[in-house]
Amino acid sequence: MDAKLRTGIFCLVLTLFPQIASGATAKSRNFVVTAPTDEIASKVAKCAELWRKDLAVMWLGQELPNWYRPCPISVKVGQIGAGGSTTFTFDNGEVFGWNMKVQGTLERILDSVIPHEVNHTIFASYFRRPLPRWADEGAATLVEHDSERARQSRLLDQVIRTHRRIPLPKLLTIREYPEDMHEVLTLYAEGYSLADFLVSQKGTNGRAIFLQFLEDAHNSNWETAIAKHYGHRSLGQLEEEWTGWVLAGSPEFQIPDGQQLAANSSSNVTADLGEPAELVIRSQTPDAPQPLPMFNRELRTGSSNPQLEAVTVSRTSERREAPSARQNTPTNRSQETNARGDAGESRPRSIEAPRPQAALSRNAFVPTGDGISSHEDSNSYRFPKVRSF
Repeated sequence: MDAKLRTGIFCLVLTLFPQIASGATAKSRNFVVTAPTDEIASKVAKCAELWRKDLAVMWLGQELPNWYRPCPISVKVGQIGAGGSTTFTFDNGEVFGWNMKVQGTLERILDSVIPHEVNHTIFASYFRRPLPRWADEGAATLVEHDSERARQSRLLDQVIRTHRRIPLPKLLTIREYPEDMHEVLTLYAEGYSLADFLVSQKGTNGRAIFLQFLEDAHNSNWETAIAKHYGHRSLGQLEEEWTGWVLAGSPEFQIPDGQQLAANSSSNVTADLGEPAELVIRSQTPDAPQPLPMFNRELRTGSSNPQLEAVTVSRTSERREAPSARQNTPTNRSQETNARGDAGESRPRSIEAPRPQAALSRNAFVPTGDGISSHEDSNSYRFPKVRSF
């Protein structure tokens, strides 16, 4: 992606969000929040840190090391549609240059937009390369509120009844958001459902297996990875069983005791933020089934490394700062932007999950200039063009 295109992307994203009110700034270890008031800035910073910790433990089995530089978050609060946008840069196996913008009611920002956007940074820190859209967006939707996930399921039901679904072989390889809005919504619904289907059936190890599945698919192919991790002989068999599960109402899998995925609970995060466990003030209808309003959508990626037990990253490890000159060089670089808008209600969930099995080697968790590990295959994907909606 050349420098002119990257600049155009960033400018376009900026036009999609209202100006934030000039106001307060709150800093945490990994975020710097600019918001209309001190209280809002503090709540958003604390919320982002809580989600960053919980989601890393949920997916990777341990917390991420601190980023070398904190991620700026710009906040616009009001009776407006909830949405978010996060940008970051890949360069020679490193990811840096985080920047996040969120908007909506405070409740929606704290319980829906922030976890969705933070989940993308977790995956970016893990894979360090662009992921197929279904996997990145599907995994991010898994951490949203029940009402939002239910709305995605209803949308998928409609897609199946009208025979407008995206075939599985095509879904697995989509790296750009489709030009047709119906396909974009279908991509989100199918991505969430497929991620849910694959993660849920493996119990406590479901998330670690999902990450390793994506890694193996990248290194080999989808059919080989699916057969290895989920036992399906072909994409056709997976699609058939997944469709049957959806038509049956996406029931819970019967997992032996002690192997179930820990339920996502919103009470802990809201309590930590000083908010009531049940927020009664709603700016929008919780279960409204209408399609998601969309902002400009671009691609994102993921990377980091999961472990069975926590890994202590040596504080004495040498960190090298990414040279500032590289940030102005278009060669070997990908900058991703992801924006999001929804109409459903969501709430935060603090994840109390068992630590999953390791998905990548322990030695990959070595701090780089940004405090996170490099991935040798990060440049093997060609970053796709950006679509505007």
